[in-house]
Formats: sequence, structure tokens, C-alpha cells
Amino acid sequence: MKYYQPLIIMKKTIILLFAVLLSFSGVQAQRHSDPWMFNHLSIGAGLGAINGASIELALPITPYLALRGGYNFFSNVKAKERFDMVYYGNARDYISHLPSRVELESKLDNSSAHVLLDIYPSCNSSFHFTTGAFFGNDDIIDVYNIDKYDAAALKEVYDFNNRLGAYSNVPADLGGQVGVMVDGTERIGVEVGDYLLEPNANGTVKGNIKVKKFRPYLGIGFGRAVPMKYRMACTFDLGVQIWGKPEVYGSHHKLTNIGLDGKGDNLVQSISKISVGPVISVKLFGRIF
Repeated sequence: MKYYQPLIIMKKTIILLFAVLLSFSGVQAQRHSDPWMFNHLSIGAGLGAINGASIELALPITPYLALRGGYNFFSNVKAKERFDMVYYGNARDYISHLPSRVELESKLDNSSAHVLLDIYPSCNSSFHFTTGAFFGNDDIIDVYNIDKYDAAALKEVYDFNNRLGAYSNVPADLGGQVGVMVDGTERIGVEVGDYLLEPNANGTVKGNIKVKKFRPYLGIGFGRAVPMKYRMACTFDLGVQIWGKPEVYGSHHKLTNIGLDGKGDNLVQSISKISVGPVISVKLFGRIF
């Protein structure tokens, strides 16, 4: 179901933006009493370093305030990297022939809707402060293994972690070296940042990084999204989405930080440790009326 959530958010955003457009028929009568309030409308599109491609509608409230609403398209961005296999506790004393690294694919989905308010220090200023919020999926990164040979080894890891097969009954010809667990803490898994990601019975490793769906935004920028003198304008924005401390899940279970300080995927490791998402974007706007 989560794969359809970006489409649902985008659909709701488009409906909201069209509702704003329809409301202009009611507010145009106010133009004579207040020449600034909702007297213009512009549409823009742009690109961002973290928030992807975007489309926006913008309208002025006063010479010092402008309202923007839109949607950011940033989904299914994939990257492959090899992660370290970790032996936790004394696990290496019992099983050590596994591959030292396994390949995982990371998929980033940071699509979101947003509503922003630009605040200008003066009526002629292009510099602005911006506040508002982004709304998106809580699950922004998925990681999973894709190599069938890694999956075969990870099945053995699952057996070890769950004390199955040879690890629950010590074969006589192994002299008691397999299955004798000292204190039950011995685990093997894939090192993702500070977390130990364990495979399931099929040899599949799955992990997710989750943040807040509602993300307050603070930023600064240059340019007016509703150009006054000309039909076209360019804007630049720099800010942060405050999405809270990320939570890491493995096979739908929240994982505990055990301080591994993994050196695997840079994107996964970085996002798992930061509570804000940087926003850097450049947009081109055209005034409709």
C-alpha cells in the first residue's frame, strides 16, 4: 500500500491547488479595496538537490507576504553498495566462513507536498525568509539484498541466529564446536550505520528508515515567486525540513542502535543520524495574471 501513497498525496495536492484557483473568482471582487491580496497568480517548476523536481502555484497576500503550494517528485532513486557482515558477541567463534560483505540496494523516496509562506523585509526586496511545512511518506529509504548468492549465505545466518539445524543439535563429528552458545547474545547480520540488520528465513535482508510525515520547514531565499515587473522570474531557496530523529526498521520491526558505526552506504548512514532534511532548489516562475 505504501507504494501508492505518493500518488495519493500528489492527487490531494493537485485538488487543493485547483481549489485555490477556483477561489479567485470570489476574491477578485476585493481587488479594489486591497490591490495586493490574491491579485496575481504564478506557476513555477524547478529542481532541488534533495527534494527533486517540483511544481508550484504562488500568490501574493501583501507586498511583504506570498503564499506557495506545490508538490516535489523524488521517488525510486536507487543505488547499490556492499555492506559489511557483522559478527556480534562471540558469533565468529562458531561460524566464520560467510562472505565479509553483501550487496544491498538502497531506494530513496522523498516525494512530498508543501505549503510555504515567503516573508519579505521590504516591498521591493527579493530576499525572503520562508516558513511552512512539507507533507510526505514516513518511509523515505528502503534497503534490501538483490544477489541470489548472498541470499544463500544469509539463509545460513538466519539459521544461526535462530539456532536451527546444526546450531541447535551439536553433531558428534564437530566436537561440540557448533551450537554451544555461551550466553545467547551471539548474532550475525548486515551492518547498516549503527544497526544490525538480520535476514529472514528466505535469506532476505529488508530495512527501512522512517521520519515524520509532517515536516516543518524554515529557510531563506532570493527572488519573488510572483513577479511584479516582469512575466518571468527565477528563485533560489535554501532551508531544512525538520523531520525528527529517523527510526530504522528491519522486517517491520524497529531496531535498536547498538553503536556499530557502520561504514557502508553513505546515504543510508547519513540519513539515519540526522533530524533535518536539507532543501536546496532553483525554480522558474511565470505570472499567469
